[in-house]
Amino acid sequence: MRDTHDRIVATGATLVAIAPHSVDDARSHLKTNTYPFAILPDPDGTVFNAYDVTSRLASLGQQPAVFIVGTDGYVVYDAVGSQQWDLVGPDKIISLLR
Repeated sequence: MRDTHDRIVATGATLVAIAPHSVDDARSHLKTNTYPFAILPDPDGTVFNAYDVTSRLASLGQQPAVFIVGTDGYVVYDAVGSQQWDLVGPDKIISLLR
């Protein structure tokens, strides 16, 4: 998503990543990695649970997921994978945003 952030923003969307980490872990990661979008820590899983994205042992950690939320606050698209390689590609996301 880092490489296609400009294309996503050009559609009028805002990209936000939710990380299943503590605030300290997120800060530590961001000291050596930069992103053009906000990364919000979710250490207790509140956001993940609200969207039914759970951690599964078989998926080696947190499931990959993409949600497109409309300006009215409703989810207009969702995709939850079972493995990290199931993440929806940016071209599909951009076409949905348009």
